[in-house]
Amino acid sequence: MVARRTWHLRIALALIALLLLTGCASEVSSPGRLIIDDETERLSQARVAEAATPLLQRGATVAIFVVERGDNYGDDLTNRLAGVGLQGFLYSRIFPNAIAIYVSYEPRYSELRAGSDWSDDLPNDALSSIRANVLNPALRSGDLTAGMVETLKRFESALVWSGVVRRLPVVGFVLIIGAGVVMMVRTMLRGNLNSYHPSPWWSGSSNDSSSDSSSSSWSDSSSGGSSDGSSSSGGSW
Repeated sequence: MVARRTWHLRIALALIALLLLTGCASEVSSPGRLIIDDETERLSQARVAEAATPLLQRGATVAIFVVERGDNYGDDLTNRLAGVGLQGFLYSRIFPNAIAIYVSYEPRYSELRAGSDWSDDLPNDALSSIRANVLNPALRSGDLTAGMVETLKRFESALVWSGVVRRLPVVGFVLIIGAGVVMMVRTMLRGNLNSYHPSPWWSGSSNDSSSDSSSSSWSDSSSGGSSDGSSSSGGSW
């Protein structure tokens, strides 16, 4: 009897673990790459590389351009992305898995872009907020590295939060199924206990029967503004 109860419990725990692994495991992505082109030599590339690591682990290609002379309408960024193979298909503004940060000192212009793989989690409004409240104030105060580092951290925070929100229905479903499995096992164990009536030792016989029954039931941000599904925000700083 004890061995049978232990066996049922192990099955239940294995099913719950399997559901949690399939429902909540992070997607495995190939490591991304970091491209830094700093004409001004103002940037601490080691600090930027450290801040970009979580994004690279997601499979993002992060491109950072800091230029002495650029433009204030985005063509220079598009050309530089094309130069490193990140313009995307059919002359789109950026490759789907890429994220770009662009700073020009003459004219004073900054721009953020996110490819279609990230634009649902980093739409135009989110990029505008990060650029206006994080990157541009750092540029005006002369702390380029701090602005870049914090901008990258904000990108990662937005992606983490969006991932949590997306997983809530999955986690809820896993919890419901897990609760159903636990109830099923408890019902089976209760049936085993109720049906177990040992005979006196002198009778020389015993009756051990069980009945198993189970039932289960279940029911079932803004995207980028460009035609290629990417998002962007640019303007003077």
